[in-house]
Amino acid sequence: MREKKITWDKPPSENISLDDCEWYHVMKVPGIDGLTKGTFDCREDIDNIFGNLNLKNKKVLNLGPSTGYLNFAAEERGALVTSIDLGVDPKSDLQRDWVYNVRKPWKKDLAEFMEEEKRRRNAFWYAHKAFNSKSKLMLCHVNNIPDELELHDIGIIFSVLTHIRDPYTALLRMCSHVNEKMVITQLGGYEMRDTLFNLIPKFFRKIFAKKKQPIWQFLPRSGKIGSSWWSFNEEAIIRMLELFGFEKTKVSYHDYKDSEGKKVFQWTIVAERTVPINQCDYDVDPQ
Repeated sequence: MREKKITWDKPPSENISLDDCEWYHVMKVPGIDGLTKGTFDCREDIDNIFGNLNLKNKKVLNLGPSTGYLNFAAEERGALVTSIDLGVDPKSDLQRDWVYNVRKPWKKDLAEFMEEEKRRRNAFWYAHKAFNSKSKLMLCHVNNIPDELELHDIGIIFSVLTHIRDPYTALLRMCSHVNEKMVITQLGGYEMRDTLFNLIPKFFRKIFAKKKQPIWQFLPRSGKIGSSWWSFNEEAIIRMLELFGFEKTKVSYHDYKDSEGKKVFQWTIVAERTVPINQCDYDVDPQ
């Protein structure tokens, strides 16, 4: 059910210790020597992740900031940023889209994940203070965004839909608060690179103008973390965006190196609104 009012998050204290932080992103934070020891280093690829858009003076709605790299990078480019994420106290456990697997101690796994989330939220607020950030963090499930949230110019979703049980509704609710463009990045797209291996299939796709079929794959299985639900190809997301009034789309393919120096391949869709927002009925109240 949609939230009745906006709940804004705030730091747990004015002086968060680095010892209480865990970093999801590799980033350069003022006051910290060197780089944070994050899992993902998107710094060289960040403009591709932003769809190479001019963010200056744009109101940006960012889904799932984790430790905040995209949040602060967008602000650095002149954006006015509002991020959306869930709470990290035990009461918010039930809002987590966690895979229930009777062959695993899933409640124990979720509790351990939440402890890590607390440390990542500490890192977000540590960086927020260090950057003197003016960005805001709204607490809610994306499927339940309050109607009173103001319209934003650009919506950014970086590798988050894969962690949501109902990504279709999540995307709809994001679109209901975005007036210009949606920018969505997911893992994949290696087969679209200009490589010798891809030369022949790409040639036939071009000759026969054959479109990709939309693919939406269910991920949960033994050995998978409980926060992983889905993988998508570009066409699946494009089809959804078209239904929500964003019919003009462009896809780019790019990559970056992870902490071990291995390439991580991604695609980014920039979708432009073609149906005026006042003509769109987004009145969905998920149960």
